Amino acid sequence: MQPFAAIVGTEYVQPPSAPTFGGAKLEAVVRPGSPEEVAACLGAARSEGIPVIATGGGSKLHWGNPPDVSALALLDLGRLNAAPELQPEEGIATAEAGVRVDALARAAAERGSCTSLADIFPQATVGGTIAADPPSPTHSVERRARNDLLGLEVALPTGELTRAGGKVVKNVTGFDLVRLYCGSLGTLGVITSATLRLRSLPGARRVLRRDFDELGAALSAATELMQTPLELAGVALEPGSEGWGLVWLLEGGETSVAEFAGRFAGDPASDEDWRAVGREIGESERVNGHARVRLGARPSDTRSLCQQLQRLAGDRSLRVVLPRAGLAFADVPAEALPELWRETESRGWSLFLEHLPVGLEYDVFGPEPAGLPVMRALKHRFDPDRVLAPGRYVGRI
Repeated sequence: MQPFAAIVGTEYVQPPSAPTFGGAKLEAVVRPGSPEEVAACLGAARSEGIPVIATGGGSKLHWGNPPDVSALALLDLGRLNAAPELQPEEGIATAEAGVRVDALARAAAERGSCTSLADIFPQATVGGTIAADPPSPTHSVERRARNDLLGLEVALPTGELTRAGGKVVKNVTGFDLVRLYCGSLGTLGVITSATLRLRSLPGARRVLRRDFDELGAALSAATELMQTPLELAGVALEPGSEGWGLVWLLEGGETSVAEFAGRFAGDPASDEDWRAVGREIGESERVNGHARVRLGARPSDTRSLCQQLQRLAGDRSLRVVLPRAGLAFADVPAEALPELWRETESRGWSLFLEHLPVGLEYDVFGPEPAGLPVMRALKHRFDPDRVLAPGRYVGRI
């Protein structure tokens, strides 16, 4: 690992805590201290033929396919954690990749602001959260982190440090490239810093819930709720000991939240009830003999999606449903995976396997998407030597 030591210093090329990662030998953990060092490390990795996987807090490092190489190095961006630059009056925040999401949230809250980054994963960093683009309880088509990304600084395998987008809310230069990196799991470039939209903290928030004996009734109520003119920040369905709970979050001004709470009656719940939904989504523990799956469809198809999961995996397989996003999280027995795969492919749904039972081999991103040839071309364009997380992404690219 001498090429890396020459860049970051020998003290920041450290032995790994585990001997292997996804079947590949882990050679070292490299901890660059600046964006320039990240770029230089990637250039060295390309020159020396050493594949690397970038990591932040490591909370979603288990996402993705096993690497298709025999050995690799981890590139830990935890040292890129300078205090974030907040400009609430301009509505923007800039943070290095290693800044923890919860630290950014606290700093923004002190200035009366917030971001839309998912904050449900312990140890999650800004760079890792953008690279993984995980869902959260407030996730919807309109409300997701990629819609609030303004600019990124990204290191490429060529050793270049590049920028996409800008630092003003109305700047859209390179906007599509910004979205391209979001959710790419570090397979096209390594995010070193990000500029995000800041939003004002709501003046009031209220969590409400209703309980139902069975999922169908809860889904019908969720549909009615989403059709009611409300300032909904999030809607979730969760299983209980005897039935299902519909939980929703209202945010806005004091007067409007009080008014909206009266338009669709529910029992008062706590912020802890809402945080529990997030914890369940972020839960990463394996269930023996089961695959932990995330199934996605159009919001209007949420009922069909849930019915199929219940049919294939049983009534208690579902863990959380986000009807505004068309997402369901479930634990599916290994023997049900082949049929779930076929259903997903035939219906045009999306499937992501967060965990697989030991011994099973699937592309964890589900059936090949129609756009896979374009994805392969982009991977070749950005990373022709397959330095960055080879084999880890959709279609094992």
